[in-house]
Amino acid sequence: MVFDLGRVLIRICDNWRHACEVAGVAHPVDLLDAPAKAAMTELVVLSETGRISHRQFAEGAAPILGVPVESVLAMSDAYLLEPFPGVDELLADLASAGMSTACLSNTNASHWDLMCAASGKAALPMHRLTWRFGSQEIGVRKPDPAIYAHVEQTTGIAPDRIVFFDDLADNIAGATACGWHGVQIHPQPDPVSQMRRTLAEFGIVAGT
Repeated sequence: MVFDLGRVLIRICDNWRHACEVAGVAHPVDLLDAPAKAAMTELVVLSETGRISHRQFAEGAAPILGVPVESVLAMSDAYLLEPFPGVDELLADLASAGMSTACLSNTNASHWDLMCAASGKAALPMHRLTWRFGSQEIGVRKPDPAIYAHVEQTTGIAPDRIVFFDDLADNIAGATACGWHGVQIHPQPDPVSQMRRTLAEFGIVAGT
């Protein structure tokens, strides 16, 4: 069982404006033109593939968004809200059932540290996962076929034996093209119940 993190195991902000509200900082510009959007996308890709530091990301994003560097850092820290209710119990049930589990996330080093921390609002029960895969460590992002191949090679598990939960259709399509069983999750209202229903269909964990 492979899980995306954002909007699957952990609730995150809807967008940068939402993150500003949570962080208590001034809103960035409302509408970015096409070149600005492209520049932000490039920064995100560089950050999520480990090619720039979190500080470098903030320094690059600040002039595009029209806010200070420290505001970008605050917005980024605020972006991760909390694990969805029932995540710890779900992963514990899978472990009790003898299932191998992993996360596979497009993320950055800062968010990864927050999710892997022993405590804090964004801390996830990563210790319950057999493997942990972050794009910033692998150097590629979903839906690049190379990231799914990396998971297969590291785990030694055949693609047709992998069930993958993600909220983005492109990532599900990428996994399905590699032979995985992709299941798209809708973050509202309750992704854990959605996953339990799917797992029950596989005869693994009782649905709730």
